Amino acid sequence: MAIDRAPINTRIWSDGMHARFKQGIVSRIVAMITLFIYTGWMHILLALMVLAICRRTWAIIALISLYATLLLPPKPVLWGPFCRSKVFKTWREYFSFSYLFEEVLDPSKKYIFAEFPHGVFPMGPLLGATECQAMFPGFHIYGLAANVVFSVPFWRHFIAWLGSVPATTPHFKRVLKQGSVAVIVGGIAEMYMQDNRKEQIMLRDRKGFVRVAVKEGVDGGIVPVYHFGNSRVLDFGPQALSSLSRSMRAALGFLHGTWYLPLPRPRPIFMVVGQPIPVPRVPRDDPKYEEVINEVHKHVCDALQKLYDNHKTEYGWADRPLVIN
Repeated sequence: MAIDRAPINTRIWSDGMHARFKQGIVSRIVAMITLFIYTGWMHILLALMVLAICRRTWAIIALISLYATLLLPPKPVLWGPFCRSKVFKTWREYFSFSYLFEEVLDPSKKYIFAEFPHGVFPMGPLLGATECQAMFPGFHIYGLAANVVFSVPFWRHFIAWLGSVPATTPHFKRVLKQGSVAVIVGGIAEMYMQDNRKEQIMLRDRKGFVRVAVKEGVDGGIVPVYHFGNSRVLDFGPQALSSLSRSMRAALGFLHGTWYLPLPRPRPIFMVVGQPIPVPRVPRDDPKYEEVINEVHKHVCDALQKLYDNHKTEYGWADRPLVIN
């Protein structure tokens, strides 16, 4: 039985906000400080390492304490009180977070949410995860995150408490048995694809999530999701490190935004949840296995392009095309 969470094709601002909402000064300060810590966490760890090398005792103790937390297992818990934190509310206000559903989804079914873009930092998917229980009542939605993130103290448990697991096929299949799964398909490669004139995403050769869907079966289908504005909150470089980063499956470089600090720019983020794409279940030894994967993948590409074109004007990007690489 479907739950009517929100009217379809109607843009809704989270937390009671509206189109002309202005964030309060205290909320803005809290958001800026905490976002700086979160998005700039690797810069902070690097600074601590430098200070530790310089034999600053407090820095050595801090590093040992932080890395000791890696011994604690990062179980994906979908921790409600954590998601409802007032700090996350200030983040959603900072980005004027809003969302729209093109179709009512059924919580009794399983879906794979294909999210775009990753951008320099997946801030849109993160905001969506913090508001997930309000937007998707009755759902259990897990997420996949880059393996390297689970080797970073603080980030490791932060994303686990939002319900994320390492982005490996075994983990993907395991959490898919427990509920729906959100996948940020473009990954690290999109960090180097920033452009002032167009949106660029990686999808043409990304079929792993489709393979899992076809082989394991998802009765709800694959749902395309686009986070308008996510690509403009931060910049990253240098570009020369892109090939090495992809081979190492880690982001090498420096991100910057407001005041050239690792602080995201307060750009509005608009999350559009598209219509489900049916996925037939086909065993791997079926002669039509690859044909079905290619067909479903094409439907995903076409649906995402249509979703973007249908809503870009509403966001204010009428002249900003989407290029699917």
